[in-house]
Amino acid sequence: MGFKNLKLKKIHLTLICLIPIQLVLLIFFKNNPLWVEKYYSSYLYPLIYKTHYFFFDRFSYPIGDLLYGIGLIFIPILIFKSLRKKFSIGLIFINITSIFSLVLLIFNLNWGLNYYRLPLSKKMNLDTGYEKTELIETLHYLIQSTNLLHLKLTKDRNKIVKVSKKSDQIIEMICKESHLFRKFKQKPFLKKSLWSNLLNYMGFAGYLNPFTLESNININIPKLNFIVTAAHEMAHQLGFASESEANFIAFITCFKNSDHLIQYAGLIFALNYCYSNLLKLDPINAKKYMKLLNPGILENYKEILRFWNKYQNPFEPIIKKSYDSYLKANGQSMGIESYDGMVGLVIGYLKNNNLIEYKFD
Repeated sequence: MGFKNLKLKKIHLTLICLIPIQLVLLIFFKNNPLWVEKYYSSYLYPLIYKTHYFFFDRFSYPIGDLLYGIGLIFIPILIFKSLRKKFSIGLIFINITSIFSLVLLIFNLNWGLNYYRLPLSKKMNLDTGYEKTELIETLHYLIQSTNLLHLKLTKDRNKIVKVSKKSDQIIEMICKESHLFRKFKQKPFLKKSLWSNLLNYMGFAGYLNPFTLESNININIPKLNFIVTAAHEMAHQLGFASESEANFIAFITCFKNSDHLIQYAGLIFALNYCYSNLLKLDPINAKKYMKLLNPGILENYKEILRFWNKYQNPFEPIIKKSYDSYLKANGQSMGIESYDGMVGLVIGYLKNNNLIEYKFD
């Protein structure tokens, strides 16, 4: 028994000693994105992803959600037992610190180092800086394109776009045509979260489990929301940890899909972000341009807004604040506002490709 305790102490002390080493290495990775891109994101991470795919894709339900559930049950029990046995504060601190070190190590090796990779804007040679006039031009362009596609789908500018396809069909359609995953030489695997009802109240449409690399989607959200969320979480599976880059990839994935409905979901997604950014800079102009949208499109926006408004609660801001801190701790200085960063990528992409109008078959 004494030998076992001695062995455990050594493991705990080793893990605790690893914390400063990990922090120093993270600073190194942050300052050397080319190294991360070349050796981790482009070489090691695809191997890690394929391993996870092999083990977890065979299950129709998300294993990561089950693990989180088990953790939520057993962690309070372990803490309660520790208090009942009257362990010293020092021993409890050592146990918690060593567990933190282990989780941090697994998180970063498994997926987290992707936060420090070379920015997508540099890889694609996109200029993400823009003037207000360029934002207005882009918004106007997206409005015109969305109006045209909306009419193709509804034949009536006043009608709302309805999604009759089931969630599984949508996932299959997005996965089948994802050009980014073809380059990655691996299929994505998206799953319907077991915690969807809880995610409603947390204000989350989906998330990537960084330990199992499963993309989990809230099955309750409106289908147009579901489409871009699926594409967004797929981007995280590819190793794009940045929220702005995942948003941009979601837009591109939907935009390049052959299905008009998926294209429409991508367009209203990008349009909403461009509108929100212009609203901060020039509210009068922003509202003026939104009046150019077909009434049916505005109804689609209202449908999504009504859904999320139903689940507003006092805890949601606290959860969002925690997530904001998590993003900042992982190198995204804008925190939760980093989602808005996709606007610069969209504008840069449209400029680089000299797109004058979207062409729909």
